[in-house]
Amino acid sequence: MVTSLLGKARSFFNCKPISRPKAKTNNDKSTTMKALIVQPDKIVAVERVFTPTIGPNDILFRVIEIGQNPTDWKHAAYISQPGDLIGCDFVGQVVSMGTNVPKSEVQPGELRWGFVRGGVSKGVGAFAEYIATEWDLTSTVAGITPAQAASLPIPLVTAIQALYLHLKLPDPFPQPSKEVKDKWILIWSGATSVGQFAIQLAKLTGLKVATTASPRRFDMLKAWGADVTLDYHDPDVVGKLKEKTCDAIEFGLDCISENETYKLAQQAFRPSGGHLVCLLVPKGDLPRPEVKTEWMLAYTALGKDVQMGENLVKSSPVHRALHVKWAKRIPGLLKNGTIKPLEVHEIGGLEDVQKGFEMMKNGQHPGKLVYKVADVQSMLDILRVL
Repeated sequence: MVTSLLGKARSFFNCKPISRPKAKTNNDKSTTMKALIVQPDKIVAVERVFTPTIGPNDILFRVIEIGQNPTDWKHAAYISQPGDLIGCDFVGQVVSMGTNVPKSEVQPGELRWGFVRGGVSKGVGAFAEYIATEWDLTSTVAGITPAQAASLPIPLVTAIQALYLHLKLPDPFPQPSKEVKDKWILIWSGATSVGQFAIQLAKLTGLKVATTASPRRFDMLKAWGADVTLDYHDPDVVGKLKEKTCDAIEFGLDCISENETYKLAQQAFRPSGGHLVCLLVPKGDLPRPEVKTEWMLAYTALGKDVQMGENLVKSSPVHRALHVKWAKRIPGLLKNGTIKPLEVHEIGGLEDVQKGFEMMKNGQHPGKLVYKVADVQSMLDILRVL
């Protein structure tokens, strides 16, 4: 199973060379930071690199927690060049702000979460002591711990973009639309990080949710709101999905998109078809052309086109605007419990990430892996070390 997944990953991440600046080295601790850097043998290790500078629309964050996603180890193994800075998801404390950052929106010392595309350059990556990124692409931490906030960025943004950009479901605010009330959505592999958020959002939108997972995850998924939970190992899973939903599945999100899961997901749709979103490129001929099937990347929410292997994934102002809108909305939803973070497992700091990569590659991780980079400090303490 692991060998098969690695083979598919190698095929998917068969990339063209990316133009990168030469690495800089500096041992002056006043201008450098610790960061996780890709090595020639494709493992990652802590090195000292220059602390990032900020532009007029940026915030400089002191990183508190980082969250691990499959894309991190896959970038290190198949895309990144030696010297690239790795990592996407972070929770950070605001250290300084660019001249265009509105002081009414961002406060020095506050905690915010966000993500970048790490692993493709020497200068951008979240697995570091500091990170700089555009202020409105980040969101305030509210009502949850920094470790819990580290479970949010890419998984939650992926679910949002899948449901409201690609599937074009109506915005659930100020209230759910009657247009989709009680229609069925299939979340294939609902126990994944993306799947758990997708279930919560789908219920918030007024949909009925059918999901697949290992039976030991059924109780958790029902707590998130799933109406139907089925074992994806069941040889009759498609037939049972059709039976339990009265053959009415209209929307779908395949949170695995490997080993032809998207073909099984397609087969579970209603006779007239529907719309399925995948997180990786579907391979080969698909059995049901009446089920519109597309793939997506959360990185387009940052407002830039993304080169992934031979595929150029286009972004647009609409992608970015949707992310910015939800980034403002999410703190309130977390605070009142409408959206809940994932269960997290903190397994160390920057120096332990390679261990986490190996755990994830081998399917041995217990859930969402996060790492503590630093303690939250007062602004006075932060400024003393800058």
